[in-house]
Amino acid sequence: MVSHIFFSWPVDRLLFEMLTLSGVQVGADWASILRRRHIYREAFSGFDVDAVAKYTEKQMASVSAGYGLDLGTIRGAVNNACRMLEVRRDFGSFGKYVWGFVNQKALSPGYKYSRKIPVKTSKSESISKDMVRRGFRFVGPTVLHSFMQAVGLTNDHLVSCPRHRVCSSSSSTSSV
Repeated sequence: MVSHIFFSWPVDRLLFEMLTLSGVQVGADWASILRRRHIYREAFSGFDVDAVAKYTEKQMASVSAGYGLDLGTIRGAVNNACRMLEVRRDFGSFGKYVWGFVNQKALSPGYKYSRKIPVKTSKSESISKDMVRRGFRFVGPTVLHSFMQAVGLTNDHLVSCPRHRVCSSSSSTSSV
């Protein structure tokens, strides 16, 4: 059991990064966030969940001043890191927890037109509700849908997109 948890922690680091970036992406576009990704990585200790969960109020203020990031965003990320540790304790990893919502297989709705791709779904709403109940912040249904797209929980590529098939075939081998 311990080795499984150890190997799933690097996945949790990536999931923490994508959850954090999905939250800060609200009101901005992904390209802008990705251009600043290196700043967020530095500010949040390479998205090391264990390290970020230990940030003190003084460290949060220092990160805010040093990187020009909103203190509320930093507090939210630190809170979410603490919640992820709780989820890790309860489920073995955050990856197991989120992939459990889709029965370990990515959703692939098969959209033909971009106007049909929703900003939130009933699945993102149910994950959001559970995460809010667990004390996570910045995890509304729209943020969660963006997170689901970013980490491959849902394949919202148009069926005409060359990535659709690639993502559909790799979703059956996704790991937690």
